[in-house]
Amino acid sequence: MAKSRTERASASAWSRRCLACWAAPLIFLFLVPYNMPLTGTELGMLETLGPPLMGLTATSLLGITLPLCGCASRWVVVVQVVLQMAIIGCFLAPEGHSEVRKSFETGSLERRAELKEDGVAQGSKAKAVSARFLEPRVEAKRQGTMSVVLPCLNEPYAFKTVMSFCNRTPAEVLEEIIVVDDASVPHLITKLEGVPPHCKLKVLRHNESLGLMIAKQTGGDAAAGTYIGFYDCHVAPAKNWYKETIELLAAKERRLVVPMIADLDLDSWDEKVHGALTAKCYINFNADFWWYEDQSDFIPVISGGLVATTQKWWKDSGGFDPGMRGWGGENTDQSLRAWLCGGDILRARSSHVAHMWRVDSDPRTLSHYKLKHRTDNLARVAAIWFGEFKDKFREGKLDSKIDVSVAVRKLQDLQCKPFAYFLHRFRKLYVTGGVLPEYVFRLRLKGTERCISKAGGNFRLENCATASWLHFANMAPPGFPIPSDFQQTDTDSASTSEVVCGGHTAPSCAECPRQHGEDWCHVDCKWLFGHCVPANSRPPSPYANLSRSSRKFSGIRLWNSIECFDRLDPTGPIVYFCDITGQNQNQQYLLDAKGLIRHASGRCVSVNAKPTQLAAVPCKGAREWEVIEQFVPSETERYETAVARYQLGEDLPDS
Repeated sequence: MAKSRTERASASAWSRRCLACWAAPLIFLFLVPYNMPLTGTELGMLETLGPPLMGLTATSLLGITLPLCGCASRWVVVVQVVLQMAIIGCFLAPEGHSEVRKSFETGSLERRAELKEDGVAQGSKAKAVSARFLEPRVEAKRQGTMSVVLPCLNEPYAFKTVMSFCNRTPAEVLEEIIVVDDASVPHLITKLEGVPPHCKLKVLRHNESLGLMIAKQTGGDAAAGTYIGFYDCHVAPAKNWYKETIELLAAKERRLVVPMIADLDLDSWDEKVHGALTAKCYINFNADFWWYEDQSDFIPVISGGLVATTQKWWKDSGGFDPGMRGWGGENTDQSLRAWLCGGDILRARSSHVAHMWRVDSDPRTLSHYKLKHRTDNLARVAAIWFGEFKDKFREGKLDSKIDVSVAVRKLQDLQCKPFAYFLHRFRKLYVTGGVLPEYVFRLRLKGTERCISKAGGNFRLENCATASWLHFANMAPPGFPIPSDFQQTDTDSASTSEVVCGGHTAPSCAECPRQHGEDWCHVDCKWLFGHCVPANSRPPSPYANLSRSSRKFSGIRLWNSIECFDRLDPTGPIVYFCDITGQNQNQQYLLDAKGLIRHASGRCVSVNAKPTQLAAVPCKGAREWEVIEQFVPSETERYETAVARYQLGEDLPDS
């Protein structure tokens, strides 16, 4: 029998009302997570637990709304109960637990793909929801974790160092802290018993002391983190020390990252306020290293024990030369392995780690061990890496019996480049800074057979046949004088025209200061090395550059050394490590056109009454010097030949 119009209208209204009652809870459940201000962790939990919870909530809400709408029946209740039991059963099943854990631990890339295949992630709204649920998990996976490796031997500050890393590294970043006890007496673990479990401490022990790099190798090989940080056993990291380090490592696998190394305050066990920060070193042909500073963040050589790398590069590179024992040299080996085998080294300016330096005057800083096993690690570095330059090491005294065959095979496996590539990559140091000398010579006192030579921490005069070989070096800062700046001619002395000194005039620039120094030397004149000289340099005379050097340098360096003329004392220059950037005014010397060795202080190097002693005197009346026995050294010739052979262009970075 056909239904009446009234019955059909009533049925239609009932259908619309029931449809609305079915749809309302589902729409509500979809919109709530989309508009909730959830953190990344909460989103990750919602992604994993959300589907079963939303299913249970939906069926429960339907059990409430449908009866209120007059749409319920016993069949609806039966369906609701069956659905809820099915959802709970699936979620509590062992397989379900396994899948939930797997999803929670490994991220959601596969889940994203499944959603896309099922058509759930269609449309901009759905994609936005999916991205909001999934992106924080993917980012956390990409960042990775850090294993901190601390090689220690009879170290009294191991506990403080461990706790510093533990307290200043988030749990989600810290994979573990590995202390490698290099046969300490007593066992170092007895000093680490108070370290709490959340610090994730692991202690590995050698039965005999094998040295720093073997301890590092042990720790690095055992590390499980995405990144491995090697640090000394007497340091304190600053807050957020890990952030930039990890960012730089995440950008390139074959990379080492060095923090800014600060001074450690032993009382507060934290970075000294207004202390020095350093990170960069270079080496000479004896594999000696020294510090320097410039604007570039690339580092030629790491200083030693504070560096991080990727797990991948640690395994691929093999870590350290396995033949090294003791300590020293591993920093150079690791650095050349990076630069010549496809990697690089960067400093992380915002990552600070305070380091305790060994200071003889402070007994708290002294080491508490003696090494039993030690090899000539610098010689091993030269034998492995220097190639055609290896005969420069210690003036040709490299022991040919050193066995580096294992390390050389690793070098060949990695397809590493020759040492000349490293010199060219940092030619701003090696060429512009004068480590590769343009000429080498001796400096002789005019009219004698006596030359300047190193004697301990000073310089003195001795027979030229045995005197030190020298060369000009260190970069010339802007405005550094040239020899002809101090050149005087007969025309100058006979000139009757006056020069403008600033607010006054004078017959010559030399007469401008009137005991007021630099403040009264302007306009037509300029102040250089304690003297007022013409602002426009005269054309150099044929003897203006006594070394015939075409490069501009700011100091005088001992050949085959990292030492230079430093502060000019009353008894002459002292010896100190070179400031290759030329910024240290103590090391600024110039051999002028007349043969005077001028110092930035305004005085000149001369001699006193003693036959072997130098002196610092006013330049007027100082003794003159001359360059003798000048030659181009073999390392410079080989470098220039290698640049041509390998076609190394000037378009490559130089610092």
